[in-house]
Amino acid sequence: MIKKFAFITVVAAVASLTARAQYSEFDGNAAASQFTLSSDGNTLQIGGRISGYYETRFLKDDTTYQKKTHNGWAVKDFDLDILGKTANKFVYEFHASLVDLAAAAATGNTAGPQNPGIKSAYVQYKGWPVKIKLGYDKLPYSQGSMSDVWGTPFWSHANLYGGDLFSRRDFGITLNYRFLNDKFNAYAGAYSGMGENFFEYGNDASGRMEYVGRVEYSYPSKVKYNLIDEEMSATPVFRVAANARYADKTQPKGSSIITDEPDAPGVYGVRVFDGKKLAYGGDAIVKYKGFSATAEVHFMQLKPTNLTDGLYNGTDQSKNKSVVNSGGFCLGANYNWEKKHSAFSLMYEELNANDLYVGVQDWLYLAYAYKFSGFNSVLKVQYYVPVTEDKAQDPLHYTGQLRVGYQIVF
Repeated sequence: MIKKFAFITVVAAVASLTARAQYSEFDGNAAASQFTLSSDGNTLQIGGRISGYYETRFLKDDTTYQKKTHNGWAVKDFDLDILGKTANKFVYEFHASLVDLAAAAATGNTAGPQNPGIKSAYVQYKGWPVKIKLGYDKLPYSQGSMSDVWGTPFWSHANLYGGDLFSRRDFGITLNYRFLNDKFNAYAGAYSGMGENFFEYGNDASGRMEYVGRVEYSYPSKVKYNLIDEEMSATPVFRVAANARYADKTQPKGSSIITDEPDAPGVYGVRVFDGKKLAYGGDAIVKYKGFSATAEVHFMQLKPTNLTDGLYNGTDQSKNKSVVNSGGFCLGANYNWEKKHSAFSLMYEELNANDLYVGVQDWLYLAYAYKFSGFNSVLKVQYYVPVTEDKAQDPLHYTGQLRVGYQIVF
């Protein structure tokens, strides 16, 4: 009898863990977790993600370019995610990418903004009307950046908000206030301004922070930060938002971000630089019966301190007015065909990293996902093509790229 009772207890406990593990929401983003422990109002979830793909690029007729460097297998994720919630209304998370930490150790610096070694490391108090978060996490800027790419058919974020123009994560403090049943949502925060490079370099010599703010409104109810309408919304729901960020990283004499932290400026030299940077933009999303559409636009005004800075592209002050402009837009459409376990995505973006260089780049993205178990177990196929190539700032050796792979979230 005792053995029978023990067996039933174990089965019930496992069933309870599994049921609670499907979706848990701590801060507006759904987090999958396969293992959950609860005791006296305290909850601990342990989960992770493993994914990889085969990539092939359709190369131009360029004999100096090695095909083997960009055709082959790649590991996208090998993550460990620990989320906790205490009875006295504290929330904490530590999310690390083991494969990116290994890559960082091998190269001697942090991984790129698309794949940082540390993805979250923070504590948040939710006992007051204004939630307070301290630590390292995604910044409240850009709908596409705040949304997890693993919950879409795509393998990577768009170039516009993927981390080349502005950082996606940073260390600092974030305040969040919501009302009207979470339909109105406001963020404000102050951060190091070093973005994903914070764990590599810490604060820069300027000693100044980057400030970020975001306001958004959803109707008729709160809209989650997943770009695919997995909820199969019975009525149309939408969210509109505006956000801005500002940093003054003017360096003291004898110090330079460019020489001291060579990977911090990013591909185009605009993520972190010696000078002032203002970025602002807006985004929107609408969902209805499996369909979803997204729109996003960003503008940046850059004011490098040194008039001979490379961002000015050799132009004189009478032409550049001591200002470099950057930005772009991104449009997307998605359909979640739940009966066929499939999701389709189409996205188009235009990016101009520096208006003092001639040329812009336009990209077209096509993606498909076959969901064995939602996006927790999914086959993903992504193809993207440069419609317009920016030969001045980002010359390419290929005319298209295909990625095919599998993702499991546990």
